[in-house]
Amino acid sequence: MWSRELCFFGRWDLRGKERAITVNSGSYVKARFSGTSLRASFDLSLNKPHCECTKEGSYPTIAWQIDSGAWQEAEISASVKLAQGLGKGSHTVMLIVRGLDEHQSRWMPPLVASVTFTGFEAQKLERALPAWRRPKLTMEFLGDSITEGVIVNEGRAGVLPGIPFTWPWLADARQSYAAQTALALGAEWRQVGFGATGLKLVGSGGAPGALAAFDFFYAGCPRDKWQPDVVVINQGTNEPPSPEYQGLYGQYLAQLRRAYPKAKLAALRPFGGAHGEDIKAAVSACNAAGDSRMYYIDSTGWYTGPLHPNIEGSATLAEKLVHALKTQVL
Repeated sequence: MWSRELCFFGRWDLRGKERAITVNSGSYVKARFSGTSLRASFDLSLNKPHCECTKEGSYPTIAWQIDSGAWQEAEISASVKLAQGLGKGSHTVMLIVRGLDEHQSRWMPPLVASVTFTGFEAQKLERALPAWRRPKLTMEFLGDSITEGVIVNEGRAGVLPGIPFTWPWLADARQSYAAQTALALGAEWRQVGFGATGLKLVGSGGAPGALAAFDFFYAGCPRDKWQPDVVVINQGTNEPPSPEYQGLYGQYLAQLRRAYPKAKLAALRPFGGAHGEDIKAAVSACNAAGDSRMYYIDSTGWYTGPLHPNIEGSATLAEKLVHALKTQVL
């Protein structure tokens, strides 16, 4: 069952009839429905097993929440049972793309690392809640694998029953610092991360650097008209020191400002500290040129763990970022 009453958040290609495609973990959809059960449908024709010999661990993973209940997780299949035995009346669902295999093609077709959602199967889809259509706060997070949530789930994947040690299970966009920050602030959000990329550095799955990637969802699919209130930028981790970096970062800020003329842009010092001074200087130059809605957030001392934060590390970073946004930006 497909309906334009569905509310999509994240980078979804909605040009096709009765299908939505995303290559970004953290993209999600919300709906309100009535009935005692709910299923989600997917087209798997673009996906293929990472290991052809075992057919295991190949497909993207999703997470979902019915009403305000516990989050559940699964790999996508043609039809995924989300709920059964529900009570009478209206219910809500939030379904999020939690993990992809970032090493598979996700920029140039065929989009192996992608999710093609074809709808919810319920007794009836109802009118979307007004708060979803007109959220009080919208946010976008732009970065690399850290923002995407790669390896966040390392402590559970391959350890807990039903969670294989595979890339789509190692990742968990919902548990990343980005999603947790947005949820804590009550915001609807977009989460855009491509592993191993930089401003110019090409990364995993063929994704180009941020300067080339920003205006497209993937090759041939241009960016839509989304206008967030706040943009958090977490770039710099993957590119080595360079005298050119400050200028490149300034180009990126200018690109974002052209796209989002009214948004507050918060440039985050990468958690490992890479290019922190370059980023600070680029923001200061924008401020000096008259852009007062540009901010530098210094993350010094927030985090001392491995390159990719786990669930606990991501929660700590989200707490720090929420505080910084409330005191400096919002």
